[in-house]
Amino acid sequence: MKNFKKILTILFVCSCFGTANAQLMVDENGRAAIGYENTSNLNSDFSVNGDGNNYTNVHIVADKPTGLYINHYPATRYLNNYGLYNINYSVPDYTNIGIYTDMSGGSTYNTKNIGMYANIYGTNTGGYNYAMYGFLNSTGNGTGVFGSTSKYLGATFPNLTGNYAAFFYGDVRITGALTVGYVNQTSDYRLKENIRSLTDADGCLNKVMDMNVVEYNMKQREFETNVTEQDKADAAVREAELIARGVPAQEVAKLKNMGEERALWYEEDSPILKNKHYGLIAQELQEIYPNLVDEGQDGFLAINYTEIIPILIRSIQELKAEVNTLKGNSAPVQKAQARTTDVTNMDVVVTTLYQNTPNPFTESTLIQCDVVETVVDADLYIYDMSGKQIATYPITERGATSITIEGRSLEAGMYLYALIADGQVIDTKRMILTK
Repeated sequence: MKNFKKILTILFVCSCFGTANAQLMVDENGRAAIGYENTSNLNSDFSVNGDGNNYTNVHIVADKPTGLYINHYPATRYLNNYGLYNINYSVPDYTNIGIYTDMSGGSTYNTKNIGMYANIYGTNTGGYNYAMYGFLNSTGNGTGVFGSTSKYLGATFPNLTGNYAAFFYGDVRITGALTVGYVNQTSDYRLKENIRSLTDADGCLNKVMDMNVVEYNMKQREFETNVTEQDKADAAVREAELIARGVPAQEVAKLKNMGEERALWYEEDSPILKNKHYGLIAQELQEIYPNLVDEGQDGFLAINYTEIIPILIRSIQELKAEVNTLKGNSAPVQKAQARTTDVTNMDVVVTTLYQNTPNPFTESTLIQCDVVETVVDADLYIYDMSGKQIATYPITERGATSITIEGRSLEAGMYLYALIADGQVIDTKRMILTK
């Protein structure tokens, strides 16, 4: 039975490669080869055009444009139909790869190298067509799909923390819309250094006022496909195959761009082209905030809109401070003057907690606050980021007062401090200690 299965395998591979007339060799160990005329023992159980190697059961050396071609037309309906099915049982403490492709050579400009190509056509099944499918069927850490632009990750895979549908090590680019539930941007202070709070001296409000908000439409773009005459011939053959199989003409038309020398960047009915858009001009923003503008690998400028948000927040804070100044209840000096010169204006003075300075700090920092005369009990509480209270500073003075926090009494990290007056939380702010 074992030899019978081997003969069936040989006949199948012969039919795939058109080598049925080639010489068949079987060595003394029962290993077989086609297209190999040497008399030495074989290394693989079955090989084509060579003696194989010691770490593969089937080894094929192909000199045709297509190394292995399988036409799979199931005669009956099955639960799942597989053109190629592979099971690789992993070995502990080793890198186990189900399918490995290694594309070598092709250094000329018009060469197109594709390690793995998957295409679905000629089907009208709605919602269940996946050209490539990656599923992390494991409770351990990892990802369904991993992509990297770093040559150093070819053999040393990153140790991921968590489960991801996809993980990309490098830049990712799309030409259509990106639809997500929400976006999280890593912002943990433990991953940052050289932290500095923006102040009035940074002039965020003035810089925001200099930003030129515009309305615009996107231009259509084209890109070269580097198509060759052979690509055009292959496209014509593919088109004929699809028509012969009865694939609708509109589906065939979608695949004809395989032989086009230029292709559109956006689909012609894309909302990116049809809709009006609002934003900034990168060259203009570069004059105001150069760090928010990057030049892409294609030479075009791009804007980091996400990091404009903190600048807008700081601008609102500056604007609010100016409004409070106009109302006469912002600066500690003005509050003190209101208390000493005009008792009737006491009702406009409010208890206020200010941001510590400097922030971040290494040795000590000053926390200023205003406490109105009518407050009976006032305290400043210090908490760590887990919410644990680690220090309390009673505030006995009224009016403009301050408390100095010594860095040597705390570990390096981020802390919260809150002003509580007569049982009410007035405000809570963050401070950062670096050492």
